[in-house]
Amino acid sequence: MKAKLIGISLMLVLSGLIAGCARTVTPLVNYGSQLQVTVTLRGNFDPDANRYFLVLSDNPNYKVPLPPPDQLSAAPEFIEPEMSPISGSREAYFTNFFSSWSGYMIVEPLGFTLVKGPFVSNQTPTREVQQLLGTISNKMTFSLRLDKLFTTVPDKIYFDFVAVPWPNGAAKIPADHLPSTNNSIAGLSGSIVSVDDIQEPALDAGLDIINCRVEIQ
Repeated sequence: MKAKLIGISLMLVLSGLIAGCARTVTPLVNYGSQLQVTVTLRGNFDPDANRYFLVLSDNPNYKVPLPPPDQLSAAPEFIEPEMSPISGSREAYFTNFFSSWSGYMIVEPLGFTLVKGPFVSNQTPTREVQQLLGTISNKMTFSLRLDKLFTTVPDKIYFDFVAVPWPNGAAKIPADHLPSTNNSIAGLSGSIVSVDDIQEPALDAGLDIINCRVEIQ
């Protein structure tokens, strides 16, 4: 009789545990599948004279070449991984910058082109045009599928937008970027971040960033 009571008690305890587990619902995390970006300049963007870079990373310690006077003396230009700087070494760029990037979108005459990392000094990165330029104005709007850049969408995506004059055969010194290099957006669908930048009348209007709006869809 005593053994039967013990057995019944154990069954009641187990039933309670099972019922409790059944009532515990793990919330679903709805990560987004697409990044939508709108950048506003003081003047019309010019993909022939300039290049525009949206650098993306899952690394909070990522770095980009910055406009003077904040640039690193060892790597003052904003070049792409397959390019060689006018002065200094390519290795400095991989050490200081490219190794910390997940990839970037570049606005160039071909259109909005995604360049995927990781970046290794002896390998040419993959380039893929995502969309054509469309109407030239002071706004650039483009999107990219996150699975083209990340195997798994990270909890946070870090980003900076950089405007760079692109003279043929001369150094590509960045002119403007967002006020901070610590910009980030949650990888959840519906996340929106809008970053304002002050106007700089000394810059060419097509290089002067006013706002960058990023949305996860």
